[in-house]
Amino acid sequence: MVNKLRSENISAAEYIKSDFTKICAGGGIITFLKTILIPRGNALVYQVWFRLLQSCKKSKLKKYTMGIIVYLIERHYEYKYGIHANTNMSVGKGLNIVHGDGIFLNCQSIGDDFTCYPGVMVGAAGADSKRNGIPIIEDNVTIYTGAVVTGKVTLHSGCVIAANAYVNKDVPADTLVGGLPAKIIIREGDNHE
Repeated sequence: MVNKLRSENISAAEYIKSDFTKICAGGGIITFLKTILIPRGNALVYQVWFRLLQSCKKSKLKKYTMGIIVYLIERHYEYKYGIHANTNMSVGKGLNIVHGDGIFLNCQSIGDDFTCYPGVMVGAAGADSKRNGIPIIEDNVTIYTGAVVTGKVTLHSGCVIAANAYVNKDVPADTLVGGLPAKIIIREGDNHE
């Protein structure tokens, strides 16, 4: 299911809670305390300010008052964690940016339960490309370290992009792709024995 611009009125607090739940999934109180007290290994602080900035942009009054301060703080964490994400794109619940460091996200939309590892670039292809435009990422997608996704492509629900893959074509649902250019490695339901 494509996550187009969301018409629901979900608060920033609900998004932040869903992101935190995904990051701490199944870890219990110890993981909770580590994430809050020692925020290493994830970019939760950046994600909080990213969500707050997106929330401020929904209202002109918020955008031009507290939105300016939130923007400056979000930019600080963007540089600190090495993450650039287009704050105008729609991003679903359960966002998990692991570590930061060289992440560039510029999509039309990102669905629920998206996980992204360091060194990932998702954005436009060159103007001379047949697939000029920016990607759409559906629900439950994971992109591993160093992968590049470019152009007007769709990463369908449940797909996994392997480390250092180059994706310039649509990726079917529930598949693992890898390589340069990316090819299907495993499709859900195939016999892997």
